[in-house]
Amino acid sequence: MSFVDVAQAAAREDDRVSVEQLAEWLIEERKDFVLIDVRSQDEYRKAKIHDAENIPLAELVASETIAGLPGDRKVVVYSNGSENAAKAATMLRLAGLDAHLVTGGYNAWHARILNPDIPAEELDGESPQVSAQRAYSCYFVGDRGEGGADREAPKPFEPPVFEQQEQEDLPPLPPVGEES
Repeated sequence: MSFVDVAQAAAREDDRVSVEQLAEWLIEERKDFVLIDVRSQDEYRKAKIHDAENIPLAELVASETIAGLPGDRKVVVYSNGSENAAKAATMLRLAGLDAHLVTGGYNAWHARILNPDIPAEELDGESPQVSAQRAYSCYFVGDRGEGGADREAPKPFEPPVFEQQEQEDLPPLPPVGEES
């Protein structure tokens, strides 16, 4: 890929993936991309996105590292924000790979997927965006309701059983139009 191709992709923002889009891809278990965390090993050990592989930015440009990356799939990279991921994606594109960066990186993933801050006024009307944020959070973090991980597993739903009661002798209904 030439410098012009890389610059045009960046200008069109074709080289970006939102955290919501990435969450959907992970939930769908898509196999057309590989996820690379370009942060330090310490940052990676503390927290990562799903099954990302850690290749710190300085190691990413080694010829043996680039040769080990798939040429037939997207290479999606992230850092804490977007800056280092943008550098990594640019270098990988120049090396001939179909590289993309996660916009906002791990910080955006943490804020919008793992811990969405949903304003109280949106909770009642629950827009499709709020529903999606809740679903992403439940998928990647789990239900954080009362008790959290210490709770017992939910019991299967058992419909209530109502016993048939004998009909009481009720007065007949009044004719239509004569109701009180």
